[in-house]
Amino acid sequence: MGVARLETATRRLEGEMSEPLQMTTLGEALVVMDPLSKGPLRHVGRFEKHLGGAEFNVAVGLSRLGHRVGWAGRLGADEFGKEVLAFARGEGVDVSRARLDPEAPTGLYFKEWRAMAQLRVHYYRAGSAASRMRFDGLDVEYLLSGDILHLTGITAALSESCHDLIDRLISVANDRDATVSFDLNVRWALLEGRDPRELLGPLAARADLLFLSEDEAELLFGGSDQEGRRDLRAATVVVHGADGAFAVEGAGVSEMAAYPVDVVDTVGAGDAFVAGFLSGRLRGWSTGECLDMANACGACAVTVPGDLKGLPMEEEALALRRGLGSQDAGR
Repeated sequence: MGVARLETATRRLEGEMSEPLQMTTLGEALVVMDPLSKGPLRHVGRFEKHLGGAEFNVAVGLSRLGHRVGWAGRLGADEFGKEVLAFARGEGVDVSRARLDPEAPTGLYFKEWRAMAQLRVHYYRAGSAASRMRFDGLDVEYLLSGDILHLTGITAALSESCHDLIDRLISVANDRDATVSFDLNVRWALLEGRDPRELLGPLAARADLLFLSEDEAELLFGGSDQEGRRDLRAATVVVHGADGAFAVEGAGVSEMAAYPVDVVDTVGAGDAFVAGFLSGRLRGWSTGECLDMANACGACAVTVPGDLKGLPMEEEALALRRGLGSQDAGR
């Protein structure tokens, strides 16, 4: 028994799971520079380094919640890329299909806190290793080996090759009846004037489980929810915001209020929410329970600075649910 546990731990540290994966995801991992003081970046002298990236955050979040997760991505063969891999392995995420690119850097972005607590972000990811990902370089069998494949609109917006990758991967998953989770995750700085409804809408329409912020739902559906959802493949559409979340399944709606917490940093809260909802799905919970878990994880995330630091462990999320549990407002 002791030998078996040692072998399992060793395989986890080497970045490869010994048991079947429950979820796989693919995308960009970034180095995040958080300023230690507020104001324009030209006046900031000290920063704290964190890691982030939408799909990477979800992978780490689900692993902390007790699930077997694989993340595939492309990183620079630099110190930052090596840091991402070491961190992921330490969190129990399988990175056996992640690759280091000797010809491109790991992406980077800076946060900037301006007056009135306004957050700005400045990306340095053009030409990054992640932007050079191609469908032909994927291990498709690996990515479709879990119960859920999670993707986002961020990766699709990185480059033409990344958009083609996401488009083709979703098509293969649809053909095989694999469950696709898709977070629209509109990032206007990445879109560079492109219409997200044209670039990301067709991808979102082919997901089985679709995540949207309140603003993204308005953007995608144009205020006519029923009409906008008519052409969606998604059996479940989840919309989340600061006050709570709701999920639409056919003619039914489940709603859940947010947990009241003191907000420190909202970046990464949406990814924590997604991780919590997917955790509930993997556990076979009802949609209302999934929403409550998602809200609990999002609440934990916003109380700590950094994209990843606040992602809760399973016992922390469950304790919050037990202590302050919201009530399902309808179905």
